[in-house]
Amino acid sequence: MQVSITQKTRNPSDGAKRHQELVLHPEHMDDSLLWQAFRSGDEKALITIFDRFVKPMYNYGYKIVGEIEFVKDSVQDLLIELWQKRDRLGETDSIKFYLFKSLRRKLIRSKSKSENRLLNSLSFFHNDKEVVPSHEFVMVAEQVSLERRELVIGMLDKLTKRQREVIFLRYFEELNCDQIAQVMELSKQAVYNLLHHALDELKKVH
Repeated sequence: MQVSITQKTRNPSDGAKRHQELVLHPEHMDDSLLWQAFRSGDEKALITIFDRFVKPMYNYGYKIVGEIEFVKDSVQDLLIELWQKRDRLGETDSIKFYLFKSLRRKLIRSKSKSENRLLNSLSFFHNDKEVVPSHEFVMVAEQVSLERRELVIGMLDKLTKRQREVIFLRYFEELNCDQIAQVMELSKQAVYNLLHHALDELKKVH
């Protein structure tokens, strides 16, 4: 079943119809409408969500677990589970946040099955071509010059695991602090503290 959210207009021109169809195609929807279409059973919305978010999910999952095949299986299982129970899902205006939160919980639950699965120390950033810092990160860490960005990236791996994760979610995946707190199951103050201490460490780079 596909969701229908087209608006009826009185005798629209062919051009207007095509424009309306383009705007309402899943590829052009914002997160709120796209998630609504997904929850309503629109298979095009499922494909769009997969295409748009599967690589960030793989990237984030690998940074938590460090086993790419396990992460790929977990991501695909998660998307299947969400599709199967789509009519019972809540609303969201940030699909990435919803998926990251769900994926992290799924990976954490696997710890009981394989105690060594979650790594205490994992290179979050080094030699990772998929990881691109946001402009805000560059500005925040910019007591360090732009030429030293690679040195800053290298310094990230010297932070604690939680500091690395909070930096990654805030400045590379651009989640806000409320979302990070929910994804990592921490208080908002704890997220602020982690960010503060992590940025203090990065500013020591000269």
